[in-house]
Amino acid sequence: WEARRVAAPAAVPFVWAYVLFTGNQAPAVRSAVMATAVLLGLGLWRRADGLNGLSLAALVLVAWTPSSVVDLSLRLSFLAVLGLVLLSPALREALPLDPPDPSEPRRLKRWAAQGRETVAQTLCASAAATLVGLPVVAAAFGRVSLAGLISNIVALPLCGVLTGLAAGGAALFVVAPVVATPVLWAGAWASELLLAITRGFASVPFAAVEVPGFGPVLAFVYAVGLGCWALGSGRWRHAGVLAPLAVVGAVLLPGLAPEPALRITFLSVGQGDAVVLRSRGHHALVDAGGVPDGADTGERFVLPFLKAEGVSHLDLAVLSHPHPDHALGLVSTLSQVPTERLWLSAGTTDGPLSRRVMAAAAGARVEEVQVGHAPLALGEATLEVLGPPVDRELLEGANDRSVVLRVRHGDVTVLLAGDIEEDGEAALAQSLGPVTVLKVPHHGSRTSSTSPLLERTRPRHAVFCVGRRNRFGFPHPEVEARYRALGTACWRTDRDGAVTLESDGTDVRLVSFLPHDEVAPLPVAASGNKTHRSADDFR
Repeated sequence: WEARRVAAPAAVPFVWAYVLFTGNQAPAVRSAVMATAVLLGLGLWRRADGLNGLSLAALVLVAWTPSSVVDLSLRLSFLAVLGLVLLSPALREALPLDPPDPSEPRRLKRWAAQGRETVAQTLCASAAATLVGLPVVAAAFGRVSLAGLISNIVALPLCGVLTGLAAGGAALFVVAPVVATPVLWAGAWASELLLAITRGFASVPFAAVEVPGFGPVLAFVYAVGLGCWALGSGRWRHAGVLAPLAVVGAVLLPGLAPEPALRITFLSVGQGDAVVLRSRGHHALVDAGGVPDGADTGERFVLPFLKAEGVSHLDLAVLSHPHPDHALGLVSTLSQVPTERLWLSAGTTDGPLSRRVMAAAAGARVEEVQVGHAPLALGEATLEVLGPPVDRELLEGANDRSVVLRVRHGDVTVLLAGDIEEDGEAALAQSLGPVTVLKVPHHGSRTSSTSPLLERTRPRHAVFCVGRRNRFGFPHPEVEARYRALGTACWRTDRDGAVTLESDGTDVRLVSFLPHDEVAPLPVAASGNKTHRSADDFR
């Protein structure tokens, strides 16, 4: 009996112990299932097949957690392994590099050849994982890493060392914490070194390039081309040209597609507002979300979206009111995307948040706006200022002094209501009429969306800009029920992702980034009186 026939099956419990220790993450379970198949195969003296192992892992995960099929990291994990199994050998074969000769008598030359082969195989593996996952990565992130092709050659050996140190340190800590200390200390330094290497490669020019989403048709063409080149032979391999053609199509086709006369996108930026308006080459941005001491919503959401849409200049930027969940993202966005005009609510230019936004929008024409301000033409659309009112000082909080915009495009009207609450809605009463789409005021709080507002506007569509599981409980159930009782179609950025409105001037079409499931209307709930302060007042 060879030692590995005994050692391989004996290693299986340790593999699964590592999975349990790391929290049963789906990618770790995938790796463990495949490793188990390989180890048991060694014990039975049978060669493991990569595709069979990958299929077994897929079956186990679907049976164990069906929802894991939509997990992005798991999909990328499976695609990476698929690339290693199918594409990496073809890439290595295509390299004009002879494999090392094991019979080479000169030891140094043999070692050099083996090291060169290791680098070549790592490069092919990185390229295979990148190419196979390209459509998914492009759809999710809008960019693909080129630096990773080289950084993996340097980082992967260090990752192996770090994994061993982490696992060994954890095991020793259970037995003797004092003994584990130097191991964990070495692991901490190894992780710092890995982060430094990653940052170094990420800072290189063209470390990542922007790639638009492929869409289902081009993704299928790309997959067919890649598969034919990796697995085909003879003439079939010529079909590999479909893969680069699909990439070219993904880059060029968006610019050739006809642009709707008006498109408004309500971005999903967590608990906050960010609205992008586009019409015939003209662009405006209303708010950009924000989280105090949290992620920069401008860098994370707004700027990538603008880049993906080819927006490099704004005609107008609007800060509806100086609260963090509307203003902070504008600071980073306007520092990189210039705007001709910046609208602020009248009387708010002296606040610290407003000053930061104005400083970021250097060179912009800053205007304090209130009801009666001259309308602005944005392509085929017109933006009208309905709020704040002239007597805004009589309103209690900054929410009710929000800039309120009515966007007109032919027969279509869209009301961007900022964060106005009951008093702010009452001040608008005489200016309002039926609207096609309403950006729900104050994220659907019970201090807003009063019955008089809904009776006057009677929107066909209502968009709630809210964060998933936000600490305020927005939108409040009775408010959403009030809209649904009118027959209004309700869209929520926490559930639907970004919501895009397209208008031809006669009718509108709304599309969500995630699948939208409309629910049946709920019983109407009365608006009630304002009995507590706004959540924004406590920020």
